Parts: sequence; C-alpha cells; structure tokens
Amino acid sequence: MLSPSDLIREWTGKKTRPVCCLTGEERSLKDSALRVLREAFGAGAFNFSEYDAETADIGDLISAAMTPGLMSDKRIIVLKGAEKLKKEPAAALADYVASPSDAAMLVVLLDRKTDAADLIIGRLTPGSGLAHFAPLESAGAAGYARGLLEKEGITASEEALELLAETCSFDAATIKQETAKLAAWRHGSGRKLEPEDIMESAGFSRTLNPFEFSNALHAKNGPLACEIAEKMMAEGAEPVAITVTLAHTVEKLLKVKTLAGAAPGSDSAGVLGMNPGYYRRLLGASGAFTLKRLSAGLDRCLEVESMLKSSSGRDPRLLVRQLIFEITR
Repeated sequence: MLSPSDLIREWTGKKTRPVCCLTGEERSLKDSALRVLREAFGAGAFNFSEYDAETADIGDLISAAMTPGLMSDKRIIVLKGAEKLKKEPAAALADYVASPSDAAMLVVLLDRKTDAADLIIGRLTPGSGLAHFAPLESAGAAGYARGLLEKEGITASEEALELLAETCSFDAATIKQETAKLAAWRHGSGRKLEPEDIMESAGFSRTLNPFEFSNALHAKNGPLACEIAEKMMAEGAEPVAITVTLAHTVEKLLKVKTLAGAAPGSDSAGVLGMNPGYYRRLLGASGAFTLKRLSAGLDRCLEVESMLKSSSGRDPRLLVRQLIFEITR
C-alpha cells in the first residue's frame, strides 16, 4: 500500500499506473490529491473524465478507460463514490481492475468500507496503486496545519497547532479554511502564531481555552464548569450564549450515545458527519451519562434559554450555575 504522500509524489513525477484506488473517509485530502493529479498531467477536457458511481454507466466508463488518449497523452478516468455501486456494476468494475488496460489511468475513490469496496480492492493487480486517506488524528491534523501555514511563510508553536487542530475537530477541510484565514490575517507579520492567536482568529476569548468548558462538562465537573462560565461572563459572554453552548454540548453527547446504542459497530461517525477521532472522544464522555439524563438536560437547556430571553426576573448567573449542576450532578 502507498501512503498518500507517496501517491502524490508519483503523480507529481508523472508516473502512471493502470489503476489507482484511494480509500478512506478524508475526502478533502483526496480532492487535494486529484488537483495535484490534474495539474501534473495537464489533462485537458478530452483526456480527463470524472464519473459519479450513483449515475455512471460502468460499461461506458470501462470503454473510456480502454481508449487511448488524444495527442498521445495518457487518458485519466476518475470514479468517485465507487463503494456505492450495486452488485452487477461493482462486479464489472472488479473484473476490469483485475485486468486493466494500459491506455488510461483509472482512479477509483472508495470513501467507506462496503461489499463493493472489498470486491474492487480484492481484485487489484500488483501493478495497481492503493493509498488510504484516513481521517486525521491529533498529531496528523497538527502536522497538516503546519504544512499549510509553512507554505504561506508562517510559523506556529506546537501548542498553537494542536489548538488549531482541535478547534477544527481534526477535519482537513476546516483546517484548510482556518489556515487560509490565519495566513491572510498574519501575512507579513513574521511573528510565530501562539494559542491566543488561534483563539482570537476563531472568535474565542484570548484568555480561555475554547475547550475548557466542554471538557469540564464531559468530565461532569460541575464546580470547574461553573468557574469557567463565571470567567466567560466576566469577559462579556451573555448567559444565554453559555446556555446555548451547554445545549450544543449535551445534544452532541445525546446523538452519539443514541446512535451508538441503536447501531453498534456501524459507521456512526460518518452518519453524524464527525471526524472519527472526535466521535470516539464524545463516545467515551457519553459513558458517564444516561440517555434519560442527557435528554432531560437538553430539555432543561431549552427551558432556561427561554427564561433568559424573557423578563422572568430570575438572576441569569444563578440560572446558568443551576443548569450546569443539573447536567453534571
């Protein structure tokens, strides 16, 4: 198996293979790799074809892959979402990758593990390329952010990179968006980015780590969560905004715990649109709560939010503290 960087290095050097399979859930990195592919080979409209598995005619795709490119250029065929193929088209594609033509390079994207994906991967020849684009974890996400910033001539401390990665939930597309914003903001400053720069860019307080509050809630540490909430309100955060943050935290835990219980072993992270590493973290935290308590906590958040928005006469700070202790007790 090739690493994603090895595959990109091959394409940059204009090396082709009859078939290349890109597996894994990190679609943003796959899209970046495809841009490298197209730029490296300068594939024009006549020699570059992109298909979607849900609408593609696999017979037409195979015919295109067996047709030499115009002007002696290598034809490039890209099939996205191949794991969604039905039984017969998947079998036809598997037969092709077992004996591919040299006329073109077929690039097959498989985002999830399915029967169709297993069938196609199992028929690859030794001359084919297979690269896995796994979701980024903490260290990998920080390294990815570092590489993007360095391309813009910006350096950042390890603490800043780790915070940036966590702020983006280790999602490559979000990291790319945030680093572009940081690059535009700090362009030409020559100063190393620190955690406070990441927090300011993301719209958080410069003195409070944005995850301190949710981490305290996940740990059911009511006194610490109240202390952090008091600091946030002292810096100008509105009680209703803190209540909304509480609701979002409880809602995520509730969704994760509900789905994990209803469909254990399924691709729950993908269903919820979460990075698997972030999903596993929430799943671990949800173990300290019952579904009944989380559901009641979410209802209570909505009730307190309504009270804060009305003229109930209740002390907003006291309401927030009571809510935190109800959720974490």
